[in-house]
Amino acid sequence: MIEDYFQGLLQSLFVSPVVSSFRIVKLNVQEDEGYIRIKCRLRKAHQLEFAEYVQVHAGRIALITYNYHWQDDQKMLVKRWDNVPHHQETDSFPHHLHVSNTETVSSGLISIRDVLRQIEENLL
Repeated sequence: MIEDYFQGLLQSLFVSPVVSSFRIVKLNVQEDEGYIRIKCRLRKAHQLEFAEYVQVHAGRIALITYNYHWQDDQKMLVKRWDNVPHHQETDSFPHHLHVSNTETVSSGLISIRDVLRQIEENLL
């Protein structure tokens, strides 16, 4: 189940028109949990680095922790979505979006497919 989930994630990267290339930095797949970390090269020299930790709960994949870090060609933050529980002031705690190095706003649970759609809207 975890392997199938990660294969679907990789397929999303293969078919995305903004992903030029990617490499798996770390992959750990067990029967009921898994972790993946990937670095992607994007169009216009942008980059996306992300990690997901998932578990199987009641026969379904649950996204436990995530971070998706998108930066521009100057290595400056464009956006970073994560659910590290350190921004309790956000309405969507622990989910939040860094829109700069100093500003964080509410953001619901997000997936790599959602992130790729947002990047595609900006880079295509």
